[in-house]
Amino acid sequence: MTPSELPIIAQAARCRNLLSKGLYINAGLPADQHVTGDGNVWCGKTQTVFGPDRSVCDVEACTDPARKCYVAP
Repeated sequence: MTPSELPIIAQAARCRNLLSKGLYINAGLPADQHVTGDGNVWCGKTQTVFGPDRSVCDVEACTDPARKCYVAP
């Protein structure tokens, strides 16, 4: 199977307030450049690793529209 034949798995949309260092250092990268980041995320509303609902922010938890603080992109 070639890369163009691989199935695309739909990802849930991340909360608009979920931030990461990669959002800043990867901005404007050419398409052929490797995206980088350390995986650390934080909430833009609280500026901590906890959301306004006092639950931990991470890539998985912040894709759940059932969270009270979730803001669709």
